[in-house]
Amino acid sequence: MPGISQCMIVKNEERNIERALSWGKGIVSEQIVVDTGSADRTMEMARSMGAKVYEFPWTNDFSAAKNYAISNARYEWIVFLDADEYFLMEDAQKLPALLNRFSNKGYDGVKTMFVDLDDEGKVMDMRSHLRIFRNLHELRYHRRIHENLKKYGDKAPYVADLTGELTIYHTGYGETEIKRKHGDQRNLNMILAELAEHPGDYEMYGYLGNEYEGLGELEQAESSYQKAVSLMPKEMRGRYGVTSSEIWRRFLNVLTLIPGKTESQLLEVYHQAREGWPEDGDYDYVMGQYYGSHGSYQAGERHLRQALDLLEHFGCGDKSARLSGNILKAYEMLAMCCFNNGNLEECVRITAMMLKQNPYLMSVLMIMLSALLKDPGTGGKGQAGAVETVTFLGNNFYRLESLKDRLFILRAALSAGYGEVVGVLKETFTPEEFNAVDQALEGKLSRRDIQKSSVQLIPVPTSPSVNKERDRLHIVLFYCSVDSFNFFADQLHKELQLRGHKTFILDLRNPPQEDPHSYGNFARFASSGIDAAVCYDAMCIRDQSLVDIWNEQKTLVLDILMDPPLRFHPSLENTPERYCLFCCDREHVDYVKQFFGKEVPKVDFMPHVGVRPDNEAQIVPYQDRAYDILFCGTYYRPEEQMAEITKFHSENSLEWRLYQEAFENLKRDSHLSVVQGIFLTIDQMGLKLSREALKSMLNLSNYVDWAIRMYQRGRVVTTLAESGLDLYLLGRGWENLPASTLPNVHRIDDRIPYGDTLPYMADAKINLNVMPGFKQGTHDRIFNTLLQHSVPLTDSSAWIDDNYKDGVDIALYDLDHLEKLPDIARNLLGDRELAERIIENGYQKTAGNFTWGHCADWIVKAIKEEVDQP
Repeated sequence: MPGISQCMIVKNEERNIERALSWGKGIVSEQIVVDTGSADRTMEMARSMGAKVYEFPWTNDFSAAKNYAISNARYEWIVFLDADEYFLMEDAQKLPALLNRFSNKGYDGVKTMFVDLDDEGKVMDMRSHLRIFRNLHELRYHRRIHENLKKYGDKAPYVADLTGELTIYHTGYGETEIKRKHGDQRNLNMILAELAEHPGDYEMYGYLGNEYEGLGELEQAESSYQKAVSLMPKEMRGRYGVTSSEIWRRFLNVLTLIPGKTESQLLEVYHQAREGWPEDGDYDYVMGQYYGSHGSYQAGERHLRQALDLLEHFGCGDKSARLSGNILKAYEMLAMCCFNNGNLEECVRITAMMLKQNPYLMSVLMIMLSALLKDPGTGGKGQAGAVETVTFLGNNFYRLESLKDRLFILRAALSAGYGEVVGVLKETFTPEEFNAVDQALEGKLSRRDIQKSSVQLIPVPTSPSVNKERDRLHIVLFYCSVDSFNFFADQLHKELQLRGHKTFILDLRNPPQEDPHSYGNFARFASSGIDAAVCYDAMCIRDQSLVDIWNEQKTLVLDILMDPPLRFHPSLENTPERYCLFCCDREHVDYVKQFFGKEVPKVDFMPHVGVRPDNEAQIVPYQDRAYDILFCGTYYRPEEQMAEITKFHSENSLEWRLYQEAFENLKRDSHLSVVQGIFLTIDQMGLKLSREALKSMLNLSNYVDWAIRMYQRGRVVTTLAESGLDLYLLGRGWENLPASTLPNVHRIDDRIPYGDTLPYMADAKINLNVMPGFKQGTHDRIFNTLLQHSVPLTDSSAWIDDNYKDGVDIALYDLDHLEKLPDIARNLLGDRELAERIIENGYQKTAGNFTWGHCADWIVKAIKEEVDQP
């Protein structure tokens, strides 16, 4: 068997390095990791896994780093994967035998299938790549970025095709990689430098277009792609791959995203691409999506059918890469076109095929029900047809004895306007189920008449104007780098759509333009006007270009600060013309009024909310739960947070001493807020500060805020740990707390997505909360705990004292008397009746007042009050 050297270059890849090396264990002969400047634990982790780790100074040249890695390889074959790429074990185990097959056949390398995955693990596209090659002195990478393998004399390697047998999976479209690629424009600058040296490199112009497209600069992307295709050698025509057919596909796609491009302009590029690469279905896929989203359903259906036929006939890989990664989206748009073209039987056939694969595609079920409603053979038969429809769904896709499945169908039927199906499903609910479901759906089931929908499922974009349908608001939400905020956006999106409003979630992390949350798709949504943009912690106003959009559109920005406003001074000083701010602590409201009253004339209080579980029948009985006491949250050493201040003020300076003394004041008196602690310290030191100096001082007290949070978390966890109670920690950094090493303290995981913490909370008897930063507000952990049917054990605030009662619907402890905390916890663990009574009372209060449904109502009310003003 041939020897294999696994090579990679890395920088700050501690989140990926373990997986990147694991697949090769026992398969490759050596693992070579070349680090180009990591500031995290990448090298340490790689060495601990047995890899040979080398350091190479970063010179803005990927080829130089990769060739250095190759120069250290000793074996016959090289497998060169990035840290965010990997083989499944079944493919990895095939490598030695497959490469042995080619040892004496003269091949320089083998190409494999290469699959891009999104953050949810779904396939985005598929193509071939050369990542496995012989360790030959004359075979090296060329170009500083988007490097490729060549032999001396600029010859292309002689490559065998193993795309049918080996697949590399790539996860580099996640949040970190997007920020790395686009956040500092590093890649863009490297491409421009490459083009300065090689102005005739058409491939590099194609990559330049990709970069501009990712940055949302579509006109510059168009210009770059135009240059790329004009320079593309004639011999590339008919060759399929990322440097030929894909450049034309991206060129065509960008044109569909630029407002004002005519159909004839698109068709000119489409026909040139199809003539050169007639076996590629991506061009028809792009045109089918374009026509379908613009209401030209016959053309949309024609192109999508042709795209799918080409994929079926010629397969994927270098052909139909985008279509193969978006196959469900293609079929969904085809079903939509069939519906609007009156091809109802075909629409039902396509949606049935999709629901067989995944029955919980809400939009697909809505399309199917809309088609069945419009079909005289079902919808035309009234109640009898509705019974047939429900029976058909139950026999093929859903378990009608499951409340979850019936509720799923019910929501789809409501959205499709199929009232008779709603009526049939209503009869299947017990009175208790009916009341619970009707309350969740805002009384929709109790209405006698449910209007049938007769509108197109995909509206034709109109000219830009502010939306006038006040009962159907157009609202933009946001994904960003904060996982919890993305979860919140999903919750609001769901609740707002249940109330009939139109929402779009814009991803501020610059995803590819094909992504449903891209800036290109946002432009389409915005073409019919935007009533409001709703974001958290000023995420949608931190970029001036976004502020300009809101001002041009006359959009109301509704900003919800989940953290103290002292962190957001720059954003609060540059707000849009129409701006409304909500804070989750009343002291935060007062702070904004005091220091930003002119810039933010509209600020009010809005409490946090929580998530109701989808299926409350599956709640784990209190006595059977896996975790006695659970804390979900991170921990950092407080002194590390305070040390950050030295980046701005030298040690022993007046400012440094003020922050240190403020921290000590907060430690001595837990009832002080951070702002109160700063003011107290200023008085103690006898300082007289100008308004601007005071604001600057408060802005930097952000580090004091973090330090006191970590300090109090450490105290609470240490107190419980040293009492001998079983304590479970879910979050990063707890290895920095000495008490976490005690045998009764259990680490669950370092970090998981925000939404995934809820099942853990539901499986805990007590959920611990520590919130020294909220003195007149609260944390969402309390509401989530009660809605997951668990006991919240928390320090209090003025707001909690006004709305909840200790021992009745919440359990409280005092940060100044932590010696009592273990006994409080033991009492809750030992008195099941008391714990369950607190849970039931707290659940009823929270479910009736503080859910995402309530939050959606507050937001809609605030928007309408502002939008309806003259």
